[in-house]
Amino acid sequence: MKFTFYNPTRVYFGIGEFERMGELAARMGNKCLLVIGQGSAERLGFLKRAEDMLADAGVNYAVFRGIEPNPHLETCVEAARMAIEQKCDFVLALGGGSVMDACKAIAVGFYDPDNLWDYINHGQEKVTPVKQALPIMVVPTLAATGSEMDPGAVITRWETREKCVIWSSALFPKISLIDPALTVSVPLDYTMDGVFDMAVHVMESYFNGDQEAVLQGRLIEGCLLTVFTEGKKLYSDPENVKLREKVQWPSSLALSGFFTAGRDGNSPVHQLEHVLSARWDISHGRGLALIMPRWMWYVLPTNPAPFANFARNVMQLSSKGNDLEDAQAGVRALCDWLDSVGLFLTLDDFKIPAGELDAAAADCLRLYDRGQGVIGGVKPLSLEDVHAIYLM
Repeated sequence: MKFTFYNPTRVYFGIGEFERMGELAARMGNKCLLVIGQGSAERLGFLKRAEDMLADAGVNYAVFRGIEPNPHLETCVEAARMAIEQKCDFVLALGGGSVMDACKAIAVGFYDPDNLWDYINHGQEKVTPVKQALPIMVVPTLAATGSEMDPGAVITRWETREKCVIWSSALFPKISLIDPALTVSVPLDYTMDGVFDMAVHVMESYFNGDQEAVLQGRLIEGCLLTVFTEGKKLYSDPENVKLREKVQWPSSLALSGFFTAGRDGNSPVHQLEHVLSARWDISHGRGLALIMPRWMWYVLPTNPAPFANFARNVMQLSSKGNDLEDAQAGVRALCDWLDSVGLFLTLDDFKIPAGELDAAAADCLRLYDRGQGVIGGVKPLSLEDVHAIYLM
């Protein structure tokens, strides 16, 4: 086991912490590009409160509205040009994962808006390294993506329906102001999408990473047990701010590197999902719920042990004394959990035509095979494998 762990994000966490936004923003710079999504932050009064706090703290700002649920490259470029014109010296995200991801792209685009796509890994021969980016502050309004504590973002080039990742240590937020009270107003379906999204972030490493990294495995099991248990309670009581608090911190930690340093591993479920949400513009969390149990069922015969451990230690099933049978029971239990929170889904739920899945599979290999001809993971996936999982 060999790794470098680094996470410089300073986190302010707790119910009511939003009221510190102006004070903390004043530590970031003199003028921010305040970025929001497509209306909820404004409708719920969060934007007005943010503007008032910035003004009281003497921080100038320009507001950019309209970040999409799967943030578009084209929109990020437009926002970066606005930041340049307004002479902003930091970016402030007020929203969910899409807004936070967009701000990371905007921070890079500020220095090179014409070539922003070159910094995003879309299967090109050479990815342009990020050498500078505006400082970033985030205020999440959804527990889901973990973008508040990681150095990455997922951006969609809408023109070509390509959804790909930009990743650099320069993109760690400097400050994350995490107030679970801001998430109470999130609709129930989006809430549960977020709960499963945060779970899959660590499930990828749990199944595909180094199984000898035992402590990390135990940490991930604890995270998943918390997310599934508290998430199901939250489904029945979505206005309970204490339950919101209990899933907010696992969301933030999931991609911070704390659970997974030294375990590593590929992210095939995310790669399979990104193609679907790029082509059909579906919620990322829902797409993961569609893919994860089918991927598990398809690959678990290759190495049943981690899936059997998931069944016993996360889904809390009694062992049948056989890894393969335990692993299969674990997938069935996960499907039952998904069904209990409205997330057991099929292609028909998204109106995705099966006849277009061969092209989607080809996109997946083209964008994510890293020149190897397969998607990595516990079972490397060929074009035929990816297509078979989609058909499931």
